[in-house]
Amino acid sequence: MNKTFLQHSFLLFVLALLLLGIGAGDSSLWDIDEPNNAQALKEMTSRGDYALPTFNGELRPDKPILNYWVMAGMTRLFGFNEWGLRAGAVLFGALLVLLMAVQARRLFDAQTGLMAALLGATALHSQVIFRAAVPDPLLIFFVALGLLSWLAGYLNPASRRRDYLLSYAALALAVLAKGPIGVLLPGLIILLFLAWRRDLPHLWREGRLGLGIPLFLLIAVPWYVWAWWASEGEWLRQFLGAHNVDRFLDPMEGHRGPLLYYLATIPVALLPWSVLLPQALAAPWRRFGARLAQQAPAQAFLMVWALTWIAFFSLAATKLPNYVWPAYPPLFILIALRLVQALRGELPLRRGGALLSMAVLLAAGIALIVAGQVQIPKAVPELPALGVLGLPYAAAGLLGLAFLWRQRLAPAVAGLSAAAAALTFVLVAWALPHLEEAKPSRSFGQLIQGLQGEAPYTLAAWRWFQPSLLFYGGRGEQQIHRLTDLQELKRLLAMGRPVYLALPQAELPALSRVLGGRARAYLLMEKRDLYSGKVVALVRIEPRHP
Repeated sequence: MNKTFLQHSFLLFVLALLLLGIGAGDSSLWDIDEPNNAQALKEMTSRGDYALPTFNGELRPDKPILNYWVMAGMTRLFGFNEWGLRAGAVLFGALLVLLMAVQARRLFDAQTGLMAALLGATALHSQVIFRAAVPDPLLIFFVALGLLSWLAGYLNPASRRRDYLLSYAALALAVLAKGPIGVLLPGLIILLFLAWRRDLPHLWREGRLGLGIPLFLLIAVPWYVWAWWASEGEWLRQFLGAHNVDRFLDPMEGHRGPLLYYLATIPVALLPWSVLLPQALAAPWRRFGARLAQQAPAQAFLMVWALTWIAFFSLAATKLPNYVWPAYPPLFILIALRLVQALRGELPLRRGGALLSMAVLLAAGIALIVAGQVQIPKAVPELPALGVLGLPYAAAGLLGLAFLWRQRLAPAVAGLSAAAAALTFVLVAWALPHLEEAKPSRSFGQLIQGLQGEAPYTLAAWRWFQPSLLFYGGRGEQQIHRLTDLQELKRLLAMGRPVYLALPQAELPALSRVLGGRARAYLLMEKRDLYSGKVVALVRIEPRHP
């Protein structure tokens, strides 16, 4: 590994840290996943117990422990705030960029490695998932580390033992990050690839099972055993049942979609580079045909990886764009390989296809401009026109058309990179501050803490609730009372403490009727909620003392 490559890889790592980290701590937590995780950590920290997550005082079996440990470490360094909670995601995103550079160099060459890292750092969905306090960045990184290490070991017998053991360890950490999916799907990908190569015996002859399986179990199993013991089996039953099997069989939390759902989300997620994906996938088939697995095993493995992951989650009933993110590293590498081949003149891009790609990017930019100028302000009246979001892609598409018409690929690629970086800055500097105006929880919480100081209070919600309300409005292990009937306020007021109640603005008359003259109510703030579209009110209710 030469010095120049190391320097360029480090620069891309720093670029990724900057792109993903800039403004990552400015916006409040996004419901529902971020505050769910953050509140669980807050309760664990308050108890001094980092073994079993809870939310609002109840067992939280949604995700395993690794992300909580990472967030706990980062909040120790940066404080218990938005930046501290998201810093782990930023770091693992940058590490993924570095990983792709190093491993794609081993599989192909230095230029492909650096290009793949650039693509991973600048793709649109990277700017979302790697600045979020969720376990997905850990799953993505460790699955990529596991599968790329396995592939490198398969192709290089001299380093096979080291690479395979690293793969076992990485997939064990993926299981600690997100559950069984962290090993079952990578295992299926390896099996399908070996079957395609007619090399299944390699698994037990060269797979280092005798060392790898004990290593995997040593890393992955102990915490699950502890969670089973500490919760008398309840955590594991709910996690495996409701959050794995049931999530696959039935849509959860309204996250449903058709079979071809990801054919719509993936092109958006990989912008601006997705416009080159058809040519990247088609080139190996045109070149090798049915001999692909034998003559280009690295490319064949990357295709099996991406297609298997996407196909599995296409069959699942619950669908979210981030579920298929672990399929993106092989796609970045395949696109990078195709671009490098074209830049070197080894396999030029088809001119018509290249021009069509830039035209599609231009159209995507125009669509974003129209949506930002017309549709977003209609949906959320508090927001200004955000048509500026589409300008980077529209400009890159237009410039790309001009450059590719003259058959100048390098400046077109540079334009795509610049557009991706520009969109990040537009999102951070322009869009996110405005979106914050439609997220009431942090403002509510700041108001409550400012009024109460150290004095005790009760937190409640009626016909509106987001997890962020508990995170920002509560202290430590404090719980929120989610009322099923406004008459329950009488019991809360009997505690002799003020009650802070969040409810839809439309329910204020009903609140007045229930309270009558038995309590004093003060309307503190009203703010529209981005998710429900409702105007939400925060009311302070004080018991009247005789």
